[in-house]
Amino acid sequence: MDYQKKAILIVDDEEDLTWSISRYFRRSDDLFETFCVSSGDQALEFMQKNHVDLLITDVKMPGISGLELVNIVLKKYPRMKVIMMTAYGSDEVQTRLDTAQPIFFVEKPFELLLLRETVYTALNIPEQNIRNSLLNTRIKEIIAFTCKAGKTSQLTFHRGISQGVVYFKQGEIVHAECGELEGENALFNILDWGKIDFFSSFDHRVSKRTIRRNWESLLNTAMID
Repeated sequence: MDYQKKAILIVDDEEDLTWSISRYFRRSDDLFETFCVSSGDQALEFMQKNHVDLLITDVKMPGISGLELVNIVLKKYPRMKVIMMTAYGSDEVQTRLDTAQPIFFVEKPFELLLLRETVYTALNIPEQNIRNSLLNTRIKEIIAFTCKAGKTSQLTFHRGISQGVVYFKQGEIVHAECGELEGENALFNILDWGKIDFFSSFDHRVSKRTIRRNWESLLNTAMID
């Protein structure tokens, strides 16, 4: 069965931010359709005319605030999934919401990859669909996604006749192999590929450890932009 794209409505009076988020999803993900509005009133009008699976909204906006918007939306559309972008603590915002439904939060400033992970979680996207979607993503982001998920697993990347393998233990990169290369040299060689033809992932424990630096330091060193 073909996957039906989920509709995401992004609401923020900072139009540069909504444009950046929408552009990021259009370029890196084929699981979603994104729509942008700049006020709570526009969001309510849009939802009256269009189906929306996920609402992403800022908390502080002129007119109807994000808090008011979410309270209105969840009374009218109780099955709606919601992510709130906030510069305040999520606990403080949660106490001002008139709903028992779980709300997801990302605290500003945030990385777009973190928002993407939160979207996957909020919409309960099947892992196979996520994996297929990540093919459009740079290797660096696939590795960062795996690290942030805290996984113990193995990723095997394929580009043409070349194959590279990266091993993770509880979210840290512990070993890599690429041809005759091992360790950091193998990892950086894989990262230099940019994009790949396909990759596979499965749970795997590796006894060998050739990499000891934390993953953020490794990916920053790679200087892949």
